[in-house]
Formats: sequence, structure tokens, C-alpha cells
Amino acid sequence: SNPPSANIASNKAMANKNPSTPVKVPPSATNYTSATQDSDLRSQINGILLTDGHIGKIQDYLLHSLHAHSSNWPTAIQNHAISLLRSGEVTSFPALLRRVIEDVRHETTTPPKANNTNGAAEVNGNNKKSANGDSNGTSAGTPSLAVPQSVVEDAIKITRECLETVCEIEDTGAT
Repeated sequence: SNPPSANIASNKAMANKNPSTPVKVPPSATNYTSATQDSDLRSQINGILLTDGHIGKIQDYLLHSLHAHSSNWPTAIQNHAISLLRSGEVTSFPALLRRVIEDVRHETTTPPKANNTNGAAEVNGNNKKSANGDSNGTSAGTPSLAVPQSVVEDAIKITRECLETVCEIEDTGAT
């Protein structure tokens, strides 16, 4: 049950009647690090992913997964961005983009803290900012900005499927 958007991207890829010849990937590629990556190999793979429509398929699938997840992540990101703009913490789009990405990375790499309030409301009449949450977007009731783990797993799965379509691992004992 692929999302409709993934089917559209898949149809675009199928429109290319002659899919590209798979890229031959040496078995040693499994040992590559960011310092030892083969840039030509990476460019070849990226090029085929683009021309055969796999990048669109991955993007569509990721977007669908984000919107379908119960965390409502896109809305949480939008609300966080609006809060940053309204508070004056950021005043330009490039600064907003940098800050949101930084905040998402931080919350993704930082384990969640236990919420000790258990949903208890503050007493009326306090002087704390509460109408729009606090300015840094980390108040007790604020949704996490971390990309949901199941969405990450879905993105890895679809990316792996696309890579398996465009890559062929060379056999070490080939003659």
C-alpha cells in the first residue's frame, strides 16, 4: 500500500522506458568511510537515482510518512518556525532555516526527558509565557522536533530499495 505520491513518482520512473544500467559497486565499498568514499562512484549512483526518478520517489515517500505519522511533525516544525519568527530570535529565512535544522538535530541526538507534569495544567494567573509556548519551543507540552524513528526507518527502507535497483554489488570471485 504505497502512498499515492509514491505511485506518481514510480510512474515517472517507469516513463523512462530504458532504465539505466546498474552501477557496479565493488564489495570493498561496504568498508568506505566519509573520508574514503569514492566520489566518482557516488556521483554515478546519484545521477542514476535522479534520472530514473528514484529521488522523487524517496522524497514523496518521506513526505507522506511525515504527514501520516501521529506526531504531526510537519506542523510541529511549522509552529516552531513561527514561534522563532514571532519572538524575534531569527529575522531572516536563512537564519530561520539554520536554526530549525539545528534544533531538529539537537532534539534528534538528545534523548527525550521524562515529562513529570503528566499533563497537569498550570494554575491560572501565573505570569509565565503560555499563549504560544516559550520562545525556544521546548516547553513541557511542546511536541518533539526530532524526526520520528519510524519515519527514519521507512526512509531508510525506501532508499535501500531504490539503491538496490540502481546498484549491483560485484562478486569478489567474478571471472
